[in-house]
Amino acid sequence: MFTLTCPRCRKNSYSADEQSFHSCPYCGFKFSRRYGPDRRYEERIKQDINFDFSWHEQHFEASTVDFSEKGLSIKMDGDTPITAGEIMDLSIGDLQIRAKVVWVDRLPNNSMVGLQKLN
Repeated sequence: MFTLTCPRCRKNSYSADEQSFHSCPYCGFKFSRRYGPDRRYEERIKQDINFDFSWHEQHFEASTVDFSEKGLSIKMDGDTPITAGEIMDLSIGDLQIRAKVVWVDRLPNNSMVGLQKLN
């Protein structure tokens, strides 16, 4: 069971699935990923670094959106075959990062991927 405290009314909501929080049943506030259990509490540093990587024998171009001590988010053009729960090894600049995919947002022209660092 997952608990989420509403940032507006401060009441708790409960769900069997961490991805199914849609709105607060008490005040109607619409939750977003930034209020979910995968939220990064440490400071995020916005930085755009372009990099390439291979995934399941396909080549992709991506760029970082932001970093924190325990995670990062990346942006990719088009749709992505990446799904939540997969483990990725990325080379971003001088960094070698092993990360777990926490979430994927497929938007009309690009995809956003949230990663939790495992190193």
